[in-house]
Amino acid sequence: MLAPMARRPPAAVLNRLPTLLGRYGKSWGELERRTLLPPRLLARLRVPGANPRLAVAERIAAALGVPVEAVWVRRRP
Repeated sequence: MLAPMARRPPAAVLNRLPTLLGRYGKSWGELERRTLLPPRLLARLRVPGANPRLAVAERIAAALGVPVEAVWVRRRP
């Protein structure tokens, strides 16, 4: 008999990037041009649990003109 698969714990942060892009009327392509980040990296940031490195988060927040905390919010335990 197989053991049940362990569930993945919920993400530590909530990614608000897709929501903010829509609110500010920005496209993923425009974000790519403003940040000079590779498309593959930005594609990974489309999921709600995405948790990028601080340097990437700072570049994206600066491109949107908001603090990092507005894009990625820490979930409470």
